[in-house]
Amino acid sequence: MKHTKIFRWIGMISAFLIFATAALPTAALTPAYPITGTYLSSTYYDNLLHLPRSGDKAFDAVAVALSQLDYHEGNGAADFDGENTGGYRNYTEYNHALGQIGGTYGYAWCAAFVSWCLEEADAENSAGGLYASCTLWVEALRELGQYSTRASGYTPTTGDLIFFRSAGVSRASDHVGLVRYVKGGRVYTVEGNSSDRVSLRNYALTDTYIVGYGRPRYNSAYRLPHTALECEDLVTGWYTVTNSFVNVRAGASSSATKLGSLKKGDMVRIVGIQNGWGGFYYKDKPAYLSLDYVDFTAPLSYQIRYDAAGGSGSPASHSHFSMEEAFVSESLPTREGYAFLGWKGSGDRIYQPGEQLPAGDQSLTAVWEAIPVAEPPAGAPPSAQAPTDSDVLIPGEGAEFLLPVPGDKGENAMAKAPIAESTRSYRSAQIAAGVTVGFVTVAAIGYGIWRKWREET
Repeated sequence: MKHTKIFRWIGMISAFLIFATAALPTAALTPAYPITGTYLSSTYYDNLLHLPRSGDKAFDAVAVALSQLDYHEGNGAADFDGENTGGYRNYTEYNHALGQIGGTYGYAWCAAFVSWCLEEADAENSAGGLYASCTLWVEALRELGQYSTRASGYTPTTGDLIFFRSAGVSRASDHVGLVRYVKGGRVYTVEGNSSDRVSLRNYALTDTYIVGYGRPRYNSAYRLPHTALECEDLVTGWYTVTNSFVNVRAGASSSATKLGSLKKGDMVRIVGIQNGWGGFYYKDKPAYLSLDYVDFTAPLSYQIRYDAAGGSGSPASHSHFSMEEAFVSESLPTREGYAFLGWKGSGDRIYQPGEQLPAGDQSLTAVWEAIPVAEPPAGAPPSAQAPTDSDVLIPGEGAEFLLPVPGDKGENAMAKAPIAESTRSYRSAQIAAGVTVGFVTVAAIGYGIWRKWREET
């Protein structure tokens, strides 16, 4: 009993771990350290909460960085919300997360920002640890074999660390950022402590300001198509305002009525795209903005749910992202007495297994059709009907079931045909039983005669 309980607990724990792992793609990215109350009330914390945990850690690290766009350093702990645009003393939430240096949080924070992004993406061990020093980080990556110089010709990818060195600086590096993507011979980045804030930059791959790249081992079990970062006008998802402001319109046109505006760093959930305009909800009303002034940050997470509608073996519900194509499960439900016709979606549309689904959440319900039951025609002879218990011969209740009847037309054919194993076994048993009974009978008669002879003599 003790071992049974142990195995039962192991099974329950294993099931929980499997469920927790499966739930990761839809979990939100949230700070992994005790955040300050000031940052908790900020726009940047709210932006962070909107990001899904995609499972692609390189992509998630860049998404985290983009969610903090335009965060500004402050002059003290009261400025950890990133809203003090006049701050200049390097006080940031990212330094608070990494810890004090020399008894203060007021130190150069570009490396602390990248470290914070990696930690929020569950990738804190992918690049040799978390650092506040660019030079120490380069040295650590070199020792791990995860560093490539610009001169080597290495082409960086999404999530790489990009290290810089200013003119006249003798140490290995004095600035670091995260690579978003490479396009047209240029590398596009997001960097902390760039003009005292989180900023977007881009450089020619041959720019001598770049000294090299760190290559984190993200160990992601899942990978999103990173091309969406450079083709943001094609994919729905979370977008970050990259211009100083963008107007919100009632229609997908610059001549449509202006409803308001969003500022740099604001994030918006784009649910539809039309001719370079993104559709979203602004104060609970449909609205549009030009995609020229926003950058794609993270995909939307969609759910597909299946209802077997009385059947069994229904496929498991699952999630997918707006950057991916979704298809109906190939798994088929079953229901006794019914034929499965397909899955009914919104608008009474019937989808077949393997068919592509439109973007968005989907609730699919199985459609069934009863299978007609064939009935015997009226007046049919008993032989045409289903057999009953009285029609079935059981071995032992009639020898005629086993042996051909003399004079039967099929006697010769049956004698020549192979005998089924079950029939052969039963006939052998019959013969053995007959011999035994005969032997016992003869013995009994002989014993009686012998006994009578003894009495008379």
